[in-house]
Amino acid sequence: MRVLLTGIAGFIGSHTARWILEHTDWDLVGVESWKPHHKNSSLRLQEALNDLTEEQLSRLKVHRWDITHELTTPAYREIFRDDVDVIINMASDSHVTRSVSHPGDTWYNNCQLAFNVLEAARKHQDKLKMFVQISTDEVYGDAGQTGPGHPEWDAIVPSNPYSASKAAQEALAISYWRTYNVPVVITNCMNVVGEWQDPEKFLPMVINRVNNGETVTLCAEADGKTMARRCWMDVKNMAAALTHICGTITPSRYLESRDRPDRFHIVGEDDLDVLELATLVSEKIGKELISTIIQGDTVRPGYDRRYALEDNNLKATGFKHPFTFDDTIHRVVEWSKNNPNWVYE
Repeated sequence: MRVLLTGIAGFIGSHTARWILEHTDWDLVGVESWKPHHKNSSLRLQEALNDLTEEQLSRLKVHRWDITHELTTPAYREIFRDDVDVIINMASDSHVTRSVSHPGDTWYNNCQLAFNVLEAARKHQDKLKMFVQISTDEVYGDAGQTGPGHPEWDAIVPSNPYSASKAAQEALAISYWRTYNVPVVITNCMNVVGEWQDPEKFLPMVINRVNNGETVTLCAEADGKTMARRCWMDVKNMAAALTHICGTITPSRYLESRDRPDRFHIVGEDDLDVLELATLVSEKIGKELISTIIQGDTVRPGYDRRYALEDNNLKATGFKHPFTFDDTIHRVVEWSKNNPNWVYE
């Protein structure tokens, strides 16, 4: 099988690339824009792949393409020189806070790139077996403080410009599934953690500040007690789930009289609030947690208190997470000690 992965040098993309090359015999075609503001992307991909075998690396080819621009004919011929069986469209600007301050940039980037990759898929669709649109739990909005979370195909109620742009990507993909018979599969994942994550994200930020004896800022509701909750997921489990989906699923088609494409939720292993996660990290590091609490809406308008998803469709395929969350936190904390250039700003 030959897989095309957009955003290959991103946090999830680099882990997915490694997992595919390490655990399958598939050929992998990576696409990356290498934009200057995509900090650490070249170093991340290099480190993620640096200990793979020569045979594994021989199955990888990376192309430069800013997918907010139309794929030119020469570039299309180069990338699709050999038949592509699966496209995983992972590239997106995922910085929520930046989407609040610069909504137009996030909207244009994410919507335009989805259109261009779907157009490439439409041109290649006679050979294509699957188009995986990577989406997020955030398209559903707040999940409430209790309950199992949003089921597959729950109402889409995004809370910020980033999640709205991801919902738009989904909508466009569904339209291509229906209008052009592109074999679309939608996946919604949760808050991922792991090696090579940007230090602005919550887990590396907590590791950094606990190690330095600095204050960790935690978001809560107005009562100062009800903390933001997330279902945290090992990025390796995310990569394993995507590989499982690509290798085992035959996508439904609109022409088979289905009313919507397949959707799979890739869920986190542990539902923890931000204080519980920060406390767990401090225990793993062996240093005191110093924290302060602020109201979430003051730093992120439209802030969601909790994200949670049900994963009935993925469970029905027999998939199980390879790693427990305790294993993940221990591994990431130990890795951070040995790679301070990644975690500590």
